[in-house]
Amino acid sequence: MDLTTVDNLLKHGIFTIPEYQRGYSWTKEQIQEFKDDLEDVEYVKEHYTGTITLIRVENGDEKIGIKTRPKYDIVDGQQRLTTIHLFLISLYFRLKKLGKADEEIINNVIFKDKTFLRLNDPSNQNFLKYLITEEDIKNLENKTPQNKTQKNLIFARIYFEKYFERIKERKALQLYDNLLSKFKVNIFELEQEAEVGLIFETMNDRGLPLSDIDKIKNYLVYVCHRLNKNKLAIEVNRKFGELFSDLMKIRNFTNITKLENQFLKDSYLVFTGQTKDLGDIHKKVKTDLIPKKIIHKDMDLFDTNEKLKESKVNDIKDFINFLVKSAKEYKKLSNQTFESKEINDGLHRLRILNKLDAFIPILLAVMTNPKYKLSYLKPILDILEVLAIRLYCIGDKKANTGQQLIYELAYKVKTNKINFTDLKKELRSIIAKYNTNNDFKNAIVNKQAYNDWETDTIKYFLYEYEVFRTLENRSSFTLQELKKFFDCKNYTVEHIHSQNSIPGEKSLMNTHYLGNLVITKNNGQLTNKDFNSKKKIYSNSELTSKRDIAEYDVWDDKMIIQRGKLLAKFAVERWKN
Repeated sequence: MDLTTVDNLLKHGIFTIPEYQRGYSWTKEQIQEFKDDLEDVEYVKEHYTGTITLIRVENGDEKIGIKTRPKYDIVDGQQRLTTIHLFLISLYFRLKKLGKADEEIINNVIFKDKTFLRLNDPSNQNFLKYLITEEDIKNLENKTPQNKTQKNLIFARIYFEKYFERIKERKALQLYDNLLSKFKVNIFELEQEAEVGLIFETMNDRGLPLSDIDKIKNYLVYVCHRLNKNKLAIEVNRKFGELFSDLMKIRNFTNITKLENQFLKDSYLVFTGQTKDLGDIHKKVKTDLIPKKIIHKDMDLFDTNEKLKESKVNDIKDFINFLVKSAKEYKKLSNQTFESKEINDGLHRLRILNKLDAFIPILLAVMTNPKYKLSYLKPILDILEVLAIRLYCIGDKKANTGQQLIYELAYKVKTNKINFTDLKKELRSIIAKYNTNNDFKNAIVNKQAYNDWETDTIKYFLYEYEVFRTLENRSSFTLQELKKFFDCKNYTVEHIHSQNSIPGEKSLMNTHYLGNLVITKNNGQLTNKDFNSKKKIYSNSELTSKRDIAEYDVWDDKMIIQRGKLLAKFAVERWKN
């Protein structure tokens, strides 16, 4: 293991990111730390920036210009090396604008049309090449990334571009010198891919930081090595590459580590049926699923006990195949990219209610079951929505109410101990156990909804009620689709009797009850007006549920309860168990 400069690292060869690695995941926090280290290192002799672990690609040497360079797969250090390339190209273009371009800088990144860093996905590689060759920041800012990797790549490129615009040329050149001469790395070359998990399992025992999903991958590869199953070790790497690729395609997450950890927790729960102590899935795999103590019991154990050896091989295959399948379904659930609009809408409803994450295990169990068909999903989503509304959102039950029963059902589905018809019956029995119709009605009529419910729950309830009244009244106006309704932000929740005191109007006890709430598009016109003034506006509204209120002669606590009962009657039918 050699300590060397980044300058020597860049000249070491061509670097490719193997398919089993995740995409570029550094965000603003890590990029700022990288930049800060470059600034701080000016006052010290050198700065250790980490290990670059490589595997030389057999017969992979490539001639670029007059030089033939060896090609390496990057096992560890791809995030850092990618960031270095983006830093260098941004510096080069900044100096070029100042008329002082140094070709040596760009020659560390690309020669003619050949990059010295190759990403594991063709679309991401093309995107990186664009970032390396495009010097106009306006074009960069207008470029639309297609996935999380590309989003992170372009963020880093623009970050460095703007950073160099703020600092003086002299400082920029000093940072360049700091990077090449003072930043030091360990270059560690492995002999073969099967060693990857072995070396990192050992490193992890010494406390080097790895994500949970990396730890599991490396442990499984390590076990394959102990079993003398090198081909299986390579297959584990490949399978985790698929898994990483799918997880990186999930939209709207801010922290990849948290996403991976939640995915592992949900998947492990479904696969094993275990629901306790899931804070460290890596530890659970090593102690429960594929126990390390068995692997270490006897150095020659698997040479003499072929049955046990095959059992462990099958355990590994079953687990990784399930994780890969689970990741594909997890991506669909998170992104709502089903062919069926009804299913996507059902998932969106659960997300509005802030309960989609709670039901991911049961949905994964259904979708990874060999007997699963797309048509089975819609009725299950409908029941889960009823459960979410009745128990948690309106029924005011604790978040863990019935959760253990749902997790047990997930494992039964995974192990084929319950069919999909019986699953629906069991879910309905959970609803009945914790929320009767009278409980549901009482929560709607007599509770402080505005204070106790989430705002999106109130908006969703009133949206559904407006849709119901529109159809019942055969109104010519219809609300936009649910997703557009929530995306547009034009509609808000309005108190019919104002929550603020108004001169001449009596204060009411039931101001925050659901019966006193309505959705509106013109809240500004209604602010701090008495009921008679609001009636005139309501009577001309395009919304049927608002025109209904204009029919009341007076508005008091009694009328709020009366309207609450109408809403409760609707809700019992809409979210019928």
